[in-house]
Formats: sequence, C-alpha cells, structure tokens
Amino acid sequence: MSSMFMVLDYNNLIDRSKSVGLQTAKMLSYMDTINEGVLNGNDPVRAAELQATINYYEGQIDATFIVIHSKDGVIMASPQTEKIGKTEPYKDGFKAVVFGANYSMVSNEIIGPSVVSKAPIYDDHKQIIGVVTVGYLFSDLRDIVYQRVINLFYFSLFVLALGVVLSLFLARSIRKDTFGLEPQDIANFYMERKAILASIDEGIIAIDRTGKVTIINTAARRILNVTEDSKGQQINKILPELLNPLSDCHLAQPHMYEMNRNNRKVIVQTMPLKLEGVEKGAVITLRDKTEIMEVVNTLYEVQKYSDDLRAQTHEFTNKLYLLSGLLQLGKYEEAVQAIQSEMDMNDQTSQFILENILDTNVQAILFGKIGKASEMKVDFQIDTNSSLEQLPDFISTGSIAIVLGNLIDNALEEVSEQADGCVTFFTLDIGDDIIIEVSDNGKGISSDVFEHIFSQGYSTKKQANRGFGLANVKRVIDELGGHIQVSLGEGAVFTIYIPKQRNKGAHQDD
Repeated sequence: MSSMFMVLDYNNLIDRSKSVGLQTAKMLSYMDTINEGVLNGNDPVRAAELQATINYYEGQIDATFIVIHSKDGVIMASPQTEKIGKTEPYKDGFKAVVFGANYSMVSNEIIGPSVVSKAPIYDDHKQIIGVVTVGYLFSDLRDIVYQRVINLFYFSLFVLALGVVLSLFLARSIRKDTFGLEPQDIANFYMERKAILASIDEGIIAIDRTGKVTIINTAARRILNVTEDSKGQQINKILPELLNPLSDCHLAQPHMYEMNRNNRKVIVQTMPLKLEGVEKGAVITLRDKTEIMEVVNTLYEVQKYSDDLRAQTHEFTNKLYLLSGLLQLGKYEEAVQAIQSEMDMNDQTSQFILENILDTNVQAILFGKIGKASEMKVDFQIDTNSSLEQLPDFISTGSIAIVLGNLIDNALEEVSEQADGCVTFFTLDIGDDIIIEVSDNGKGISSDVFEHIFSQGYSTKKQANRGFGLANVKRVIDELGGHIQVSLGEGAVFTIYIPKQRNKGAHQDD
C-alpha cells in the first residue's frame, strides 16, 4: 500500500511540477525586470535585480532552479552564480529560441535529471531575446515524497495507537450496554425476536416516552393497514384514537378500549413499559375482533350445512320406513309406485340440474337444499329457464356456498310454517354478470326492516346467535364486486349480480 502511495504521489508531484513550472516560466518571460535584465546584462544593477527576482520565485514555488539565458546561450541569471556570464549551447531549449514554444520536458542539460519548463522572452518588438527555464530535480522530488511517506507512517502509528486505546474503552462501554452479550448472541437475539413478533397473530407496537414507534410487527401493520415506513413515526399519526388515552394515563396505567379501523373492529390495549422502575414508553397490543366474528360466522355456516345433511338423512330414513312398512304389509305394488314416483321426481330435477347448472359447487348446494326442503315440507323449485356455466376462478367454493346457502335457508325458514310454502331458485349468466335470484311466497320484507337486514347481529327471529347470514352474504358480494337487489312487500325476492371479471368495479347497493 505504501509503495503504491509513493508511486502515485511521485507521479502527481511530477505533473504538478510541470504545471507550476510552465506557468512560472510564462509569467517571468513577460516581466519587465526579466526583459530589461536580459537586454542590459552588462549593467550590474539590472543583473542584480534579475538575480534577485529568480531567487525570490524559486522560493515561492519551491523550484530547484530558475535560469535565464540570452538568445545566444549566455547565462544571465542562475542559482549557480559561477556559471553566470558563460555560454551554453542550446539543446533542449532550441524550440523556445527558434519557434517561441512554451513546453515542459525531462532534461539533464542544466544541473542534472530534472523536470524543466521553458518559455521564450520577447522584447518590445516581439523579437525573442532569451529563454526562461524553471526546473525541479528528480532527486529533490523523491526526497519530498520520501518525507511525506515518513510523516504518513508516523501519523498512521499515532492514529493506530489512539484507535486501539479508544476501541478498548468503546468495547468496554458496548459490553456494558449490551449486558455482556457477544455480537453473535445479539444477532441471534434480534433474529429470534423478529421471528417471534412476525409469528404472533396479535398486533404489537412499542413506543418510547415521546410517542415515537420503535417496534411494529407484521400483524399490527396488517390490522392498521400501514407500511414498514411507519417505524419511527409518532403514534398519533398511526393511531390518532390513542392520543387522548395515552395523555390521560401518562403511560403509567394499563388502558383498554375498542375502535373501528378500516371497517374492522379492533381491541386496543396499552401497557406501560418500565426499566428498573423508570417509565420508558408503552406497549400497545391490537386484537382484530372482526376476525373472531368471522370464525364464529364460519362455524355457524358449517353447523347449518351439518343440519342440512342431517335433515336430508332423516328425510330418506322416513322414506325407507315407508317402503319397509308397505313391504311388510304385502303392498308390493304401492311400494313400487312410491319408489317409481320418488325416482321420477329426483331424476327430473337431477337431470335438469346436471344439464343446465354446470358448476359442480352450485350443483352440490342445490342437491343439498332439495333434501332440506323436502324435510321441511317446502316446495323448492328450480326455474326451468335457469342456466349457468362454470363459475370464474375468483369465486371460491366458500363464497358461493355462503351466498346460496344463506339465501335459500332464509327463504325455506320463512315459508316453512305455511301449508303452501314455495321457494324458487333462478340463475343466469348471459352478459357481463352472473345473476342469481332466490324468491319465496312468504310475508316479504317491510320498509322499516329493509334498512337493517344486512346489519350483523340483526334478525327478525327471536332465537339466539342469529343475524349473521345476510351480513355474510353482503360481505361476500362486496368482496366479489357485485351488488344485491331486494324487493319490498309480500314475497321476498333477493337478486344478486356478480361480475364475471374480477377487475370490474364494485357496485353500489340498491
């Protein structure tokens, strides 16, 4: 490294010597003192002024020598005073005398191997009367570089020694601040903490006493819909609802409350953070209450489908009991007629569904609801004008099950106590939208109930754990970008429009 530094510094010094030397030579060639000294070389006063001038500028630019020659090669001024007045033939300086050129070169002509710069001297008639030569000996340049390397070496030793002493004090201070943990231990601790925070479903935010966010995990960013850049921001920018509770308790007491964020209910809890009895900030935990409610709703849907399967099983069991009784009584023809009637009815319905409703998920739902309707003694009809191709991929099995299951179940329950209860299902996918319609001949929906039917927890029935079905339907339809139309008056009609393209914008509810 030091050798490279010496080479680079030496080359830079040579280039600098050429540049400074050439500028100085040009400047001196235009000075009146130099001009008059060359023209009046025999005048002792002029000669003394000429010699004083070159001595001064030698010191100013740290040059080894400045020599003034006349056009005939007579040395008019030189640091080697014994050579003044002697004649030296031009060799390296002929370009300046003959052509009037300003240039730098390497020469051995004057004192020894040197970097020299030459410039012609002109009289008032623009005639060349002499040459200025500014030179730097290579040996002097090498001495300068060597001295710089020595100084740099001693300075480096001093910096190294100072760095060792300071690093010892710094290491002692760092070990004290890190409780004696090694860097590998700290890295492992950081990675473990990061992995733990990322794996926790609850949102966690840590803040200091000034309210600045120091930690925010993945769950918190997801719940609050913020980015990684929120770290370092003030908590009141992320959770403006939290500002008053924190200022009221001054981070000293736990606090819990519920807020709405991004159409979701979130339970927020603040806990003071203390270190050795000193308050350092607070830890905020976030729990998504909406997710819990979604789990409850999903379990409710599963329970309903389980009830449907039990109803279908019960219905077929009753029919088997009927057949068993007819056979035991020897009513073979009646038994055959009952079987044939059931087969005809099932074959017609099944054949229509299989030929016109091509989506297997919708087929399965309809077959299940037919059994449930039979158990409830409700006439469940599928409009013969219905037709449906395979549903787009973005409409999942769970989504279509929630929509059809809740609408048909609500209609079946509505007319289950009527002697002539009837529910009709219709679907069509011609055009840009998939149309699904479920209607019944029940009491219908009154205007005072209409505003609340899609609210979670609202139900016209008195049983517990009701009021989730239509709310789930509304949520799924909004996620799919569709909308719902509901008729008022006698006989409820729910009509759903779902766009076939997912990028199609969400509609407004009618």
